[in-house]
Amino acid sequence: MTTYLALFRGINVSGKKIIKMEDLRNLMGSAGYANVKTYIQSGNVVFSSNEKSKDKLAKAIEKLIDDKYGFDVTVFVIDKKHLEKAVENNPYVEGKTPEEAGTKKIYVTFLSEKPSDEVMEKLNQAPIGEDEIALHEDILYFKLAMGAADSKLSNNLIESKLKLKATTRNWNTTLKLLEMMSGS
Repeated sequence: MTTYLALFRGINVSGKKIIKMEDLRNLMGSAGYANVKTYIQSGNVVFSSNEKSKDKLAKAIEKLIDDKYGFDVTVFVIDKKHLEKAVENNPYVEGKTPEEAGTKKIYVTFLSEKPSDEVMEKLNQAPIGEDEIALHEDILYFKLAMGAADSKLSNNLIESKLKLKATTRNWNTTLKLLEMMSGS
């Protein structure tokens, strides 16, 4: 069995598309996924499966959610290698302690595919103030000048400029998810 991470886009945000994590664990377990563990309420699920296709897994989990809850949710399924790559390539933390890096202001956005240079330029031209963005393949990193509440960067902005699906996690959550995958 392979260990995967499912990142749910847009559940339990602003009182919409509510799914209790206990219910999600039970649903995925009853669907045949093994070692199902969740982390915080924003839809982070570590699980094991014999299925090798991440696309098939994502579609199957999306269908599970639609069948059970009646709403459309985008699910990103990534493996440990992809998550390790996301951690290793973060330009905002290289060689810095968490305090020096300001990890509470660093985010990782997983994209459905690598954006073209043309659409990436549109995001670079967006009015994001002093916030910084960097792209590595299909992973977008950003470091906020202030806090998330003051930033113009959002999944909606990223998706509209890049014409791709995206889901974002803060740096500390990303590290915790890698730790969970490593413990499986």
